[in-house]
Parts: sequence; C-alpha cells; structure tokens
Amino acid sequence: MSVSRQSPNPDTMSYAVRPMDERDMAQSAEVEQDAFPTLFPPTAFRRELRNKIARYLVANRKDEGKTNSAPAPSESSGSTPLFNRLVSNILRRRNSAWQPGQEFVAGFVGTWYMVDEAHIVAIGVRNEFRGFGIGELMLIAAIEQATQLESRVVTLEVRVSNFVAQNLYKKFGFTERGVRKSYYTDNREDALIMTTDTIQSPEFSCQFEELVQAHQSRWGRAERMLF
Repeated sequence: MSVSRQSPNPDTMSYAVRPMDERDMAQSAEVEQDAFPTLFPPTAFRRELRNKIARYLVANRKDEGKTNSAPAPSESSGSTPLFNRLVSNILRRRNSAWQPGQEFVAGFVGTWYMVDEAHIVAIGVRNEFRGFGIGELMLIAAIEQATQLESRVVTLEVRVSNFVAQNLYKKFGFTERGVRKSYYTDNREDALIMTTDTIQSPEFSCQFEELVQAHQSRWGRAERMLF
C-alpha cells in the first residue's frame, strides 16, 4: 500500500509509551501478525505479561483512538486526517481488534531481563504506521527502561536480510557479535546477534541522548511511562 507520509510534528508526537496490560493483548497480537506474518508460534502475550523476567511496552495513540483526531500540520484544512485514513484501511481489511473509543496500539516492544543483560525479543509496528518514528521510539523506550533497571548491555537478534532494522540498531550503538544459524523457523534464515557496549557508560549515555534529541526534533516529544 502506498501512503503519503505526514510531515513531522515539531512539538508533540501523536504517540505515547506505556506498559502493556491485558486490554492490549488482542491489538498487540494484531500488530505482531502485521509485523511478523510468518512468526510461529505467535507470542502468548497473556503468559508474557505474567513472566517475571519480561517487560512489554506499547505505543498508543494519545487521543485514545478517537476518530476525530486533528489533522497533522502538513494536511490541508478540511482534509481527512491521515490517522483516520490509515485506521480505515485496517478496518476494511479485516475484523480489527481495535474499536473506536479504545486506545489505539500502533506498536510494541518486549524485553527479557536476565542477570545484567536486557534482551529485546521483539519490536513490532503496524504496517500502516511504519515511517512515523514509532519503531525508533520503541527502541528508545526499551533502552531507557534497561538503563533504569541497571542492565549492563542490550542485545537482540535480527534477520540477516533486514538491513533497515540493522541500520537502526547500528545507529543506536549495537554491533554484530555473532550469528545464530537457521534461527527463524519460517525459512531457516540466519540471525545476527547485535549487542551494545555498556549502556551505563558516559560515552553511550551521551550518544544515546543525542539520538533521543534528534528523534524528538524530527517527530516531536513523546511521553514515555516505562513502569
């Protein structure tokens, strides 16, 4: 689907971050199906929310899914808001887990905390909502959470063919540390293991803060409730 992306909002981002809870499970499963259509088995979000080493965050629309959201600055007066058009595409394509009046979940990130390592297990964004800085916001929130929980490093796996994701992770200080052969069950594709240096170091903190500020300058300030 071809969508004209809106200009960035210089003031406030339209999405906020908060912990996932049970009301988000159906939408999160829908996001996962969009982002990883060949994933098997699908994530058992109810089990993950009870997993003591797992923490999940969602990016939700701040107007709580109202269908009368204001147009973005780049949209002409009187035009249909882009958010409404994208949601309409979702509702036409299938029976959506989201219904008007509910908070709209556009993406999620899941992290497992093991000893001094934060392992990002998934970052998912709805297909229609890619290109709006939401995936990068999820990564920022995961690193901020890991920092507050005093993790030493953040690590993850990424498909060897997913150059877009690899470039994002490299920008945030992840480097290749190894390969997991035939890691993905759908096509036996290899996964790169990517890991940061010590996230508590002044060097990493300084670089990370610059990247957060750059994201904010492009997309607007995003409210982030990590716990």
